Amino acid sequence: MTSALEEYGQLTTEFLDTLALIPGNKRNIAPEGEWSAAFVVHHMADGELHFAARYFFTLGSDNPLMVLFDEDRYPEALHYEKRSVAKSMAAIAGIRAMVHEILVALDAQAWERTTASAEGESYTLTALIEKANSHMKAHTEQLRDLASTL
Repeated sequence: MTSALEEYGQLTTEFLDTLALIPGNKRNIAPEGEWSAAFVVHHMADGELHFAARYFFTLGSDNPLMVLFDEDRYPEALHYEKRSVAKSMAAIAGIRAMVHEILVALDAQAWERTTASAEGESYTLTALIEKANSHMKAHTEQLRDLASTL
C-alpha cells in the first residue's frame, strides 16, 4: 500500500501548487462549458470530505454502504459562486493531512477492509484511496489546462 499512500501525500501539494499557477483574480474565469478554477477547488474540497467519510466508515464499520454524491448538483446546491477559495483550499489541505496521518498508522489488514456500493460492488480501502488519487490527478490536470488558457 506504500505507493498509493505516498502518492496520496504528494498529490495534495501538487494540486495546490498547480492552483498557484492561476492568479487569484482569474480563478473565477471559466472557459465555455468548463468549470472555473474556483469551482474545481470547491468540488475537490467537497469530494475530499466525502472520501474521508468513506474511509472512516470503512475502517469503523463492517462493510458499510458507500454513500455517493451527485457532483453535478453541488455547484448550485452548495453555492460555489459564493464560497471562499481560500477556505476550500484549507479544507483540502486539512482533510488530506488528517487522513494521511490516519492512513500511515494502518496495518495491512486495515487496508483490506471493505465498503459496498448500492449495486453490491465491494471496494477495499486500498481501492478507495486509489480512486481518490485518480480523482485528484484528473482535477490537477484540469487546473493545468486552465492555467495554460487563462
